[in-house]
Amino acid sequence: MTISDSVLSVAALLRTGDLRAARAQWRETLTSADAREISALAECGRILAEHPRTGVKRLREYWKRADERDRAVIAACAPRPGEQRERPEPQADRASRWDRQAIENARRRAGGAVRTEVRPELRRAQRKARAEARAVTEYAATRAGVDDAPQRGERPDGYAVDYERMAINPVARDRERPDPRTTAVRDGGRPCVALGCNIEPSRADRAHRDGLCQECRELGRPGIQVPDNATRAQAIEALCAYIHQHYPRALKHLRTEWSRYSHQTDRDTVAAWAAANASEPAEQPAAPELAACQTCGEDRSPRDVRHLPADDGQCAGCRALESAPALSVVPSAADDAPAAAAEPAALAA
Repeated sequence: MTISDSVLSVAALLRTGDLRAARAQWRETLTSADAREISALAECGRILAEHPRTGVKRLREYWKRADERDRAVIAACAPRPGEQRERPEPQADRASRWDRQAIENARRRAGGAVRTEVRPELRRAQRKARAEARAVTEYAATRAGVDDAPQRGERPDGYAVDYERMAINPVARDRERPDPRTTAVRDGGRPCVALGCNIEPSRADRAHRDGLCQECRELGRPGIQVPDNATRAQAIEALCAYIHQHYPRALKHLRTEWSRYSHQTDRDTVAAWAAANASEPAEQPAAPELAACQTCGEDRSPRDVRHLPADDGQCAGCRALESAPALSVVPSAADDAPAAAAEPAALAA
């Protein structure tokens, strides 16, 4: 008997109502079928179980894709007209509603003990979750497309002054150029020329034309010597001369002064004065190379000849060995005398 005939026999036994014989025949069918036929039977069963209304149509499409061997199995599994199982329609009045009463009724029908427990904390948590979800929904419906944090066009009054930038350079307050080292001083002003003072002179202080603030002038600090009828170029040259005379590392400060000016003419004046009157510091001569130690032959460093009036040709280690006191390795007779005198007493004891 082929597998298709065995499947037809199972269907005939099911129609007659002989379930025991149908189960036995089905077990024999599965035992005698190979892997390919079992796969076809499983696919037919899945189609009929998952698609009760369109199962025949899907089996027909599956039959078209299969070969001759599987088509016989598919035809045997296809139901007859009128035998197709239909999914029951849910009744509106009998729809299951799993509330507390329905759960208690199901437990009672199952024979289990019915326990009714009221837990207010769960109700509060559920009520809070529903309120939060409702609030989010209402916010999304009413505030959709509205910017809750608009960008302000101007800086608030409490943040109008950048005190950190003013601490670095009190004069440079240009907000568009964040680096105060590249910001040109406006209105021709600059900090006090006294070394270490960054206070901006007032208009009354500028009338003295010495570049000092009132406090530095009262302390007697030196200022710039500028003639009354001096031009702008002469005033800049006097400032460069003052920096070169009173500032350490004058070239570095002159470069900073060059970056203060925004006009190229003023920068050329500073550069020309620095090229004519200030020069780079002379390079320190390199230390002469030391020969190897005459005693041990190791290379020496400047530390080996430090604090010496003249080079003795030795390293610090060999010099320390020569200056250390000599220790006697062989004990003398005087050192053994006390020990010899103590031996008879020890033997007598």
